Amino acid sequence: MRKIMPADYAWEDDWQEEIYTVTFVRDLDERETLRRFGVADDNIHPVDDEELTERVEETDGCCDMVLVTRAGDWTIAFEYDGWEGTRPETLRELTRDGGEAVSVMRHNYAASHDFEHAVDGRIRTAFRPQTPQERWGSHPDALNEDMRELGLEPEPDEEFQYLSGSVPAALALAGRICGVLFTPALLDGPLLGGVITDPVPGDPPEGDPLARHALRAVDRKLAEAIDGASPDLQRRAAIAEARRQCGLAGVAGHPVLAEALARAERGETPPAGYDSPLAELIRGYESELTGHPINSATGEWTTSPSADPHRSPGDRRNIFSIDTATGMPTCPSCRWHHRPGEEEREAVRPRWQAAVAVRHALSPDARRAAYSTHFALVHSDQVMADRDHAAAVAAMLSTASA
Repeated sequence: MRKIMPADYAWEDDWQEEIYTVTFVRDLDERETLRRFGVADDNIHPVDDEELTERVEETDGCCDMVLVTRAGDWTIAFEYDGWEGTRPETLRELTRDGGEAVSVMRHNYAASHDFEHAVDGRIRTAFRPQTPQERWGSHPDALNEDMRELGLEPEPDEEFQYLSGSVPAALALAGRICGVLFTPALLDGPLLGGVITDPVPGDPPEGDPLARHALRAVDRKLAEAIDGASPDLQRRAAIAEARRQCGLAGVAGHPVLAEALARAERGETPPAGYDSPLAELIRGYESELTGHPINSATGEWTTSPSADPHRSPGDRRNIFSIDTATGMPTCPSCRWHHRPGEEEREAVRPRWQAAVAVRHALSPDARRAAYSTHFALVHSDQVMADRDHAAAVAAMLSTASA
């Protein structure tokens, strides 16, 4: 049998689903897999595309529905806009009593993906595909040979390896473990599924909640400098960095961003709620980045960004569902939406990054605020990436904390 390679998942780069999780579960049938995900017996039923789309819309892009299908000795559990299958607690439940599961999550919005391999109730090997040098689990090096062959270098020469477009390689790695080649055709429904109503309880938090933050993987000096600073200094550094990014993006005078930073300076740092002006501004920038429409009356997404698009000529698309009986849009406000080109996206990306940095600066946890606002400096794919400034921040924090 030939080895599965990333090229077998070349279709994934152009797939419409920007957030999804696929979990391969050995030796459990479809219904038992759903039960262990937390789907009640009386809620397990065949799910068609219309019901799935409605649920994605109802949950604002954080869908709690799981669909299952069978491939050999493995059950494939798929989540549109969901990630329950990546939780260690869920994987422990799926693999208790000698079971095995492999989970891959793609999360393009957060630019943070996930790979988890669990056996007999324990995480065996786990890592983020974009930074495969940072692994954890009971056997973190168990997959190194395959990882290296697939381009997920576990021991890179460069200190700050960051791999973009690494999800196909992660799916290929999962395929090598379970011998299953996942394709979108496997999701042709209706498929058995249901809504998670009784999720596996989370473990009590223990240890450092930021121990796995991506900043620690790519710039440990900066992370340690933040760790050594007082909460007050951490907060001031986060605000200063967010303000600097606003200046670079040309939005320092934006009233929403200016007011948010002024609140942070006054020590008013409740999380920005979904209906807050800051959250609405960020959604507006995201709409410009993706072409997904915002309802101007409500300020909300008119549908989930990952709903199946219906393309039209001229690289324009309608992201709403079409009534197959009438050929008409299911929503009277449906219209064709422009897919922004690269130049358009690059023009708005700095404003979006600056607004996100302001949101991070408002985190109730000052240390987390500093970690998150400064991560843009060391992330090679970020428009605000600036290693020299990151080093200067680290030096300033270390000196001020001495």
